[in-house]
Amino acid sequence: MKRNLARSRKPAVITNSRWLAYATAGAASAFTCANSAEATIHYSGRIGEFFGTPCFNQSVRFQLDQPGDSFRMRHVWGIAPCSASYGGYAHFGILGRAGASVAGFYCPSNPQVVSVSKLNRGQFISRRPFLARNSGLLAAEFTDCVGQFDPGDVGFIGFKFNNGSGDQYGWVRIHMATGIDHDFWLVDYAYADRGEPIRAGQMSSNEMVPEESDDIIPEEGSLGALALGAAGLMAWRKSRSQAAQ
Repeated sequence: MKRNLARSRKPAVITNSRWLAYATAGAASAFTCANSAEATIHYSGRIGEFFGTPCFNQSVRFQLDQPGDSFRMRHVWGIAPCSASYGGYAHFGILGRAGASVAGFYCPSNPQVVSVSKLNRGQFISRRPFLARNSGLLAAEFTDCVGQFDPGDVGFIGFKFNNGSGDQYGWVRIHMATGIDHDFWLVDYAYADRGEPIRAGQMSSNEMVPEESDDIIPEEGSLGALALGAAGLMAWRKSRSQAAQ
């Protein structure tokens, strides 16, 4: 007796949960590809270098995008080091082949002195006020030009530099020690390629670093991010790039 082939060929049934799994996997794959293709923020990794060794003035330069692009962290001891603690000075400087500047402000009583602004995590670097100066004080012993970094603070420095192809923005994270010497740790830093927006504390192009007043992309790995897909991600990143200009 022959089998009834017509009756044995039942259509394949894919449950709603199976369809959701397929769609999620496809969206996740597109999301991952977009992430890797658009990774244009360069992160240093954790550094943790200390500036404030007793009896020793320290100045260290860190390379950025091209030769000639770099920033410098500096700590200088006050009067008569090695005999007593008389305070110190924390200083930041940025260089670019075609120019550079720091986010900061001029001292009210002495416009020749620049203090570096202390930024909070999540602030867009490109929206900060930048001065026509490429260096400034984080903390010092001047009467009213002491900088914004107080003992024990953790904050971000904003900078921009140009190697000839356009402005690039970045941040440096600083942890101030306690006491009057103004010694500090360089925690880490990051900078973005030309045209790429970056927030203080952002380590990759697709990392969400929220700011209270801004619309934000869903976190990577969430259902919202997976549903967004590559096309939505690209549209979001384009709008953020335009908003940051």
